[in-house]
Amino acid sequence: MTVLILERDERIGYFWCRRPDSMRLFTPRAMNLLSGLIMAGDQKGYPDKHEVADYLEFYAQHNKLHVLLNKNVYSVEYNDQIYSLKTQDRETFQATCLVNATGANQKVNVLDISRDIPAEIKQLTIDQYQNPKQLSSKNIAIIGNGSSGRQVAKELAETHNVTLFCGSPRPFAP
Repeated sequence: MTVLILERDERIGYFWCRRPDSMRLFTPRAMNLLSGLIMAGDQKGYPDKHEVADYLEFYAQHNKLHVLLNKNVYSVEYNDQIYSLKTQDRETFQATCLVNATGANQKVNVLDISRDIPAEIKQLTIDQYQNPKQLSSKNIAIIGNGSSGRQVAKELAETHNVTLFCGSPRPFAP
């Protein structure tokens, strides 16, 4: 069986590099291993965004995976037991088996109410936030109680007044 991986970014794992500067996985290295390759570092520690990206890239190299970079798939059709994939650069790929590995939460969910917020109030989505230096106001509202929202809230709480809007109380892991 031949396996081909189409990666939409310019490097494997680059999605992780666009995360906030302080971003870490919320599970330790020992729980984030791909088959046959240990993630370097303290196995009880939590890897940062660059470690995750580097690990994914090294894994592909180590296993000699066939990866094509800058291949953003925009359509998939299934006819006569064959998948046809079209990329934004107008290439077509065909396969008898397809794994959609886009990951969870790749698209930012912006609430409709955000349109009613005055323009002078700065709004950032998680893919735009990198570090506290971007924020001039000392009063910050974070909407979202996922791991990213909680990590950013914890980071900003050291220098800002932070309100974290969430559905129900959840524990915060290191």
